[in-house]
Amino acid sequence: MIAIEENTLQNMLIESARRGAEQAFRRFVRYNYTEAARLLSITPKTLSKRVMEGKLKATDGLITGEEIDRYLRGEK
Repeated sequence: MIAIEENTLQNMLIESARRGAEQAFRRFVRYNYTEAARLLSITPKTLSKRVMEGKLKATDGLITGEEIDRYLRGEK
């Protein structure tokens, strides 16, 4: 059994909740091609190519964080 002080546990739970909220929020953010390319560590030109190939889906010239996550997980 591991013993954790109540204050330490509370801080861990707060940090965990913060990280979870950030991750959930990122899924709904819409990125332009430049921002999305930066997140994927590729050039905007390569990103455009991936969109044209159907590997990434863009809506109104924007890509959602959820779509970026899907692409990084290798899902179709």
